[in-house]
Amino acid sequence: MIRYEFKEEESSIGRILRPVADVVLERDEFKVEILMYIDSGADISMIPYRFGKALGLKQEKNDIIREVKGISGAGIPYSIKEITLILNGRKLKARIAWALVEEVPMLMGRMDIFDKFRIIFDEKRGWIDFEEGEDLQSKEK
Repeated sequence: MIRYEFKEEESSIGRILRPVADVVLERDEFKVEILMYIDSGADISMIPYRFGKALGLKQEKNDIIREVKGISGAGIPYSIKEITLILNGRKLKARIAWALVEEVPMLMGRMDIFDKFRIIFDEKRGWIDFEEGEDLQSKEK
């Protein structure tokens, strides 16, 4: 089991707890440790433009530029790239949305991650558990 603690942050409605994970993103032997918001409402993980550039991501001619709309309704252009996401030593190949703008948070979405675990958000106790079990491991094979 992997456990992360909620992080208390200031918001426009006061201090709140947010689910965050301390993860490592890896691409071509380059690794960086970051905090990502664990977002069960996000279809795919997302990183800002400059961060993707620092990881060595490049726009290719054959990249498909897509657009995602958040709660605000504003569109964010992105392209899908593959990286390795490391959760407490557990390496996962994951597709991520590399935003072509800066104004996005580091988000851990469902695609290629949530189906590997049973994830429990326990705000009352202040943690998020990523549980691996036999039933989940046999599903991956």
